[in-house]
Amino acid sequence: MRHSLMTEPLAPSDQFMMLHHHNTQPTASAAATLTTEFIHASLVAASHSSLNSSTTTAAAQVTSNNISSCPLRTATTNNSTTTTNNNNTSNMPSAAAPTTPRNARITNCVAGPKMSYTTLATLEYTIHTSPRRMTRDLATVFPNLDLSSLLVVPTFQKCKNEMVAWDAEIAKEKDDRLDDFVRWSTALHQRLERRGYWSDMTDPASGFPCFSERGRDVYPDVEGCQMLLKYDFQNAGCCKVLLHPVWGSKIYPATFFTTAPLEALEQVIQEVESEHAVQQQRP
Repeated sequence: MRHSLMTEPLAPSDQFMMLHHHNTQPTASAAATLTTEFIHASLVAASHSSLNSSTTTAAAQVTSNNISSCPLRTATTNNSTTTTNNNNTSNMPSAAAPTTPRNARITNCVAGPKMSYTTLATLEYTIHTSPRRMTRDLATVFPNLDLSSLLVVPTFQKCKNEMVAWDAEIAKEKDDRLDDFVRWSTALHQRLERRGYWSDMTDPASGFPCFSERGRDVYPDVEGCQMLLKYDFQNAGCCKVLLHPVWGSKIYPATFFTTAPLEALEQVIQEVESEHAVQQQRP
């Protein structure tokens, strides 16, 4: 059917012209014909309006479906960023965490935290794969080495004194803890070397390697532990003092490094702990 001439309601002027065309006083037959034409025009206009409304609704539904089927993407708005941050915060450890934060918070952690009790030293350690930025920085601490498979082992020894202050007693305790760390790390280093793996430790006092060639830079234990473990710190003069989540500032931090596989390193630690086992674990 063709309704190209009757697709819109008649304007008042058009209605007047139609009435004038059928005379001012149309007969009953003419009036019936005119009424029929009005009804037909109204039906056509209503049908056209309904068709437009259906098309608009369908388009809106398609748009809505497309939006709902799109994967959620992080936008640069503050609201989106807040939502993402809230989701990430739900995975963060609570304030009442155990000895160290859970691995969900620790960066690149592959083992630990664990306590090692030996006659060489009593310390807590974790094992981490080196983050890309840390590996880039360590290339100037340990020059001429392939550090692509580097493992970083931060260690902490509990101290009797706060390491914030400085006096003769604290200085002696630092020296004692350094000696303990050197004995423990040397035992690991010797066993890894016999297996053909590189390893080293940095002197917490100077930041230089103990067994390898020195580079132009030093390793800062506090910054390294902050990157890997997210520990807090406090300023003590011109120095930063690391804060352990349980022991506070009563700690002596030091770091061991190796390119050995994780399994080889863990096996060596077990060997050292077995060979230098203590009869009673220190608190």
